[in-house]
Amino acid sequence: MLLLVGQGIIIATGIALVEELLFRSWLPDEIATDLGYYPAVIISGLAFSLLQRSPSAIPGLWLLSLGLSGARHRSQGSLSIPIGLRSGIMASSFVLEKGGFLTYLHNFPVLIARTRPFQPFSGVAGLAFALLLAIVLYPRHPIHQQRKTREIQD
Repeated sequence: MLLLVGQGIIIATGIALVEELLFRSWLPDEIATDLGYYPAVIISGLAFSLLQRSPSAIPGLWLLSLGLSGARHRSQGSLSIPIGLRSGIMASSFVLEKGGFLTYLHNFPVLIARTRPFQPFSGVAGLAFALLLAIVLYPRHPIHQQRKTREIQD
């Protein structure tokens, strides 16, 4: 069990690190240069969800991306919280799947877990979780605007 958890954490943290550097740091900053902060968050989130290769999970992953962008915003641009959230989600999904802790019944409603139950954002439960995360964490003010406000105050 400890080996499975260790594998999950190491793999998930590596993947989350790359994803967050690309989709929460570099890409939004590049897009924001031309289009502004909020379109950059929305477009980079859409790119993140489309590149996951799971059409049924696109809405949930897009909402998750908005929430992770908000987590970065609330931590003053630091990627530690988004990396931690994303790696925690991936590691727990990995451990639950590979460890055999969850079993899905064939008569379980497809709407809840979809046809691929170990893709947590493809069903209603994952979509609801991502929506809640997006609502709670969505950035209220652009990071650049906050930095300028602090510089003026200092």
